[in-house]
Amino acid sequence: MKKIISLILVVLMLALVVTSCAKKNSDFVAKDATDLIQEDFGIAVQKGNSELLEAVNKVVDKWVEDGTMTEYVDYYTALSDFEAGAEGATEPDAGDLKTSWDFGSATETIVVYTESGFAPFEFISNGKVIGVDIAIMSQVALDMGKKIEIKDVAFDTIPTCVENDSGDAVGAAGMTITDERKETVDFSNIYYSSTLVVVSDKDKAISSVKDLAGLKVAVQEGTSGDLIISDAVESDGYKYTVENDDGEEEEVVIKAEGAEVVRYKQYALALEDLKSGRVDAILMDKLPALTMLAVAD
Repeated sequence: MKKIISLILVVLMLALVVTSCAKKNSDFVAKDATDLIQEDFGIAVQKGNSELLEAVNKVVDKWVEDGTMTEYVDYYTALSDFEAGAEGATEPDAGDLKTSWDFGSATETIVVYTESGFAPFEFISNGKVIGVDIAIMSQVALDMGKKIEIKDVAFDTIPTCVENDSGDAVGAAGMTITDERKETVDFSNIYYSSTLVVVSDKDKAISSVKDLAGLKVAVQEGTSGDLIISDAVESDGYKYTVENDDGEEEEVVIKAEGAEVVRYKQYALALEDLKSGRVDAILMDKLPALTMLAVAD
């Protein structure tokens, strides 16, 4: 009996140690990756579908020009923070923003491929996928006399899903416009610009890709963070061009040799491993990172 009691006490003590050592969201910080440049988001449209692309651009251009896009970003950021229980968050008032769309008796459908773990651009609320991208495509469908069907899939499969769909289809998932993706899909005009950040322990914050050398780096599979760090660990490094002060293009090479890339389907899983110490940092877009860390736990 004494042995059993002793064993139980040991187990309880170990549990207390694990609990006391567990990291919280507030223990981490998102720092801009200072050696990277701004990324531009666009809606991915089937190649050659000019009618759909034109309709998307019409909404995107109007909302960017009149400030509606910024209002949607702010509203859905506040809403996702509130629903996730972020400290100090209050339920936002949508005001004049449309947050529901009546497609009436529309029979034709636009399939919207997305990945719902990327607030404020898409996230789950009351069992439905909502967010900035869904608002854009809802308005596009309404303008075209159609309706939308949302398909929540793995992020890295979205361009292929759009390419292979037999009807009208888009990828709306906070997707960065890249030359590689342009081989598979056409992109709308830019509707939001973002920077990548490194999420790491605030006591030893990391603020560049090169400083990820030798560390375990978490990314969402198929995202810009994945593509960049995967190139950076190779001997040739990750390359991009910028315009220098003389107006000439200059190549920048970033290396993070020895970094180990750990890929996840969702950022939430990456965060759990960061908190438990199984990875050292996450490379991801800034706004979703700030939204993710704002949640009290």
